Amino acid sequence: MRKRELKYIPTAIQMYFKEIDFVKLYEQGKRIILTDLDNTLVSYYRISAPKDLIEFNTYLRNLGFKIYVVSNNQYIRVKKFVKTFKVDGFLSHAFKPRLWRIIPFLRKHHIKKEEAVFIGDQILTDIRIANRLHIDSILVKSLVRSSEKWYTKVNRLREAAILQKIKLEDPQKFEQIERLIENE
Repeated sequence: MRKRELKYIPTAIQMYFKEIDFVKLYEQGKRIILTDLDNTLVSYYRISAPKDLIEFNTYLRNLGFKIYVVSNNQYIRVKKFVKTFKVDGFLSHAFKPRLWRIIPFLRKHHIKKEEAVFIGDQILTDIRIANRLHIDSILVKSLVRSSEKWYTKVNRLREAAILQKIKLEDPQKFEQIERLIENE
């Protein structure tokens, strides 16, 4: 039973995407950023990247990172966003945490799992897919929960039960996640 619950535990937890220590990640051999879009980079209602996020994207690329957006959202929404937020590739309709679309995407882009980190705001989709792929993960605070779609709200209800299991498996990570959620 212990192994079963590890599937939802993130490698690390950080308040916001831009607060992650990307220099440290690069020093650890990470070269690929796989990131969720909605409520990780911007709210669901934001169509384009704000100026500060575009500048941060430039900073990350200058560090040497390749950036990929992996989203469960529709193609049109993701395509509009990546017009302003430069990426090396994107996957819409990813069906996270299922593998059938993501594995071919990783192969197509020659992404080595040990060089990648997956960043997202949802335990049931983003952290779960990272753990299924054996990729390090970083859980970040959801930017605007009030903008979430109905299916994400259902996942949040399921997430509450998962959190109780995480509490038993890794009390320290549970406390970090609780602090993150309290700030939402």
